Parts: sequence; C-alpha cells; structure tokens
Amino acid sequence: MAIALKKSGLAIDVAEINTSLQLASVDERMKWTLDCLNKEGVIQNGYDYVWIMQYIHEKHIPSCKLQFKSMNSFHDYIAVYMQQTNIAGLSTLYEYRSYVNGRYPEWTFSDDDDSLERLRRVNVAKRFSILFTQGR
Repeated sequence: MAIALKKSGLAIDVAEINTSLQLASVDERMKWTLDCLNKEGVIQNGYDYVWIMQYIHEKHIPSCKLQFKSMNSFHDYIAVYMQQTNIAGLSTLYEYRSYVNGRYPEWTFSDDDDSLERLRRVNVAKRFSILFTQGR
C-alpha cells in the first residue's frame, strides 16, 4: 500500500523529507558559520575561503555533507547561495589553492614562508570547523 500511495503522489518517502531537512540545516549552519567568520575578522582576504574548501575536501565533515566537485561550484555556493560578497574571483581561488601542500593541520604554503601567516590560514579552517560543528 505504501508503494501505491507513493506512486500516486499521496505519500512521500520519509528519507526524502529527512534529506531535505538536513540540507536546509546544513546550508543554514554554513551561512551562520561564514557570517561569524566574517564578523570575527577571521576571513581577512577573499582567498581565505580556499582554506575552508580544502578543509571540507580533506576532512569530509560528517555533519556537513558538502563536497564541491570544482572551484566553480564552490565559488557559486559561497558567492551566490551563501551571499558572501567578499570572496575572491575564480582565478585567485585557483591560484591560492595551488599553494597548499600537505594535509590539514600540517599545511604548508608555497607562496609564503611566514609562520604566522601559515598559522592564520590553518586557523581559518580550524575556526570554521569549530563554528560549523557547534552550530547555533
């Protein structure tokens, strides 16, 4: 009977409801997290979003369920969907992504030898993780 109701459009799968609710929740948490990072001054440069993308890519945050197949999809998600106006352009994001070596938290950067800048970049990802996991 459940299958017949679903086929007729009178019922939907509970898993579909849960997925859509989780997605909305993930997007809301992401928006809140990015807004916090900006208010706190953690995002100092338009390319700092790359460290967040790299962290998500490496860590596969279980509660995040976000994976970006390309820099374009990430940029669109942050700029358009999350409405972050301070994100750098695609060429800049690609450039800074190419500077990352190693795996979090032991990242090194080929564009800058300054240990304080390295720590700042790693801390962008760390603070993102803390805020995103904590939620509202």
